[in-house]
Amino acid sequence: MSRDGPATRAIDGIDIDACVARMARKLARYDDHQPDKSAYPNEAKADVWSTVPASDWVSGFYPGALWYVYEFAMRRQWPNPDLWRQRAHTWTAGLTAEQFTTTNHDLGFMIMDSFGHGYRLTGDAAYKAVVLQAAESLSKRFSDTVGLIRSWGAIDDPENFVVIIDNMMNLELLVWASDNGGPQRYRQVATQHADRSRLEFFRPDQSTYHVIDFNPQTGGLKRKYTHQGLGDESCWSRGQTWAIYGYAYLFEATGDPRYLEQSVAAADYYLARLPADHVPPSDFDSGLAGLEYKDSSAAALASCAFFRLARLCPQPSDQVRFWHAAVNTLESLVQAPYFSSSPSHASALRYQARNFHADASHRLTNTSLIFGDYFLLEALLAYDSAIETTRQ
Repeated sequence: MSRDGPATRAIDGIDIDACVARMARKLARYDDHQPDKSAYPNEAKADVWSTVPASDWVSGFYPGALWYVYEFAMRRQWPNPDLWRQRAHTWTAGLTAEQFTTTNHDLGFMIMDSFGHGYRLTGDAAYKAVVLQAAESLSKRFSDTVGLIRSWGAIDDPENFVVIIDNMMNLELLVWASDNGGPQRYRQVATQHADRSRLEFFRPDQSTYHVIDFNPQTGGLKRKYTHQGLGDESCWSRGQTWAIYGYAYLFEATGDPRYLEQSVAAADYYLARLPADHVPPSDFDSGLAGLEYKDSSAAALASCAFFRLARLCPQPSDQVRFWHAAVNTLESLVQAPYFSSSPSHASALRYQARNFHADASHRLTNTSLIFGDYFLLEALLAYDSAIETTRQ
């Protein structure tokens, strides 16, 4: 990003400090009123988070959000930032046993968002040790025959080898571990997964499939389908953003231009189908445009990815357009109707969807999700960092 970029193109409607402060109050409220520190926020239709145990894939997002607030508190020299550090540590510590988990692919979400941020912000070697062990655990789900990491199912299932596009987000754990004391094979596993995913998950128009089942004995393709979208050939919007973000990260980590090309191609598809408020429907092909069918978590994730692309793309024209995409999306998310300033509402971000569902009253749609708030905080901090960089 050129030095005269973000500062001159920043949109005045985003008050970073006020947004982070409001989100911090919500996060603190949950901690203050939840005596069970093993009950992690999950989803909320209104005032109260449903909770999940440490073993659930979303467990890392609440401690991760606390670490982001601690980071921001240090930047702004808030009074007693160590209170946020202690909150983050307490909730992170509850995930310690998950470093040995080999039953799912979500260790990247669970461990990098908690212990990874903890190590990044404090340098505590105990956090690093957990990340390294988690990478070893995740690597055991990789198959040389298939060339991918198994997302769902038993690690030794002889009939099915199921992979989802979400898995692109968990490759950071392997690459980071390889670069910080772990064996080189972790990086090789990550890039092999990314390489075959490029071949299998993208349609000619650069939209993504959600789920692919392979033959674990031969590595051959069995079928492509959806679990969270409208249909097997539709485009589930959050799946598209997992791909945009995942490949942008891999380009930054490896320098392989194929990954930047893939991220940009997926981003172009997303942007071409985006509605005027910059927040997609939960499935681009649903035909349902009301707020109750939106997925603002996908938009928050996209904003994070676009800030990264604005920084990474070599062409100034791409830098500018992805900067605008990131900021315009963020501006929508921090205002009504998407942002809730109400102290009683559990989350900050409204109108999210775990899955596409045509019934707006269904638990899986028209709700709030802890990872939506997490990525909204990440986007706010990315915006803040970009502006500060141009001022230096």
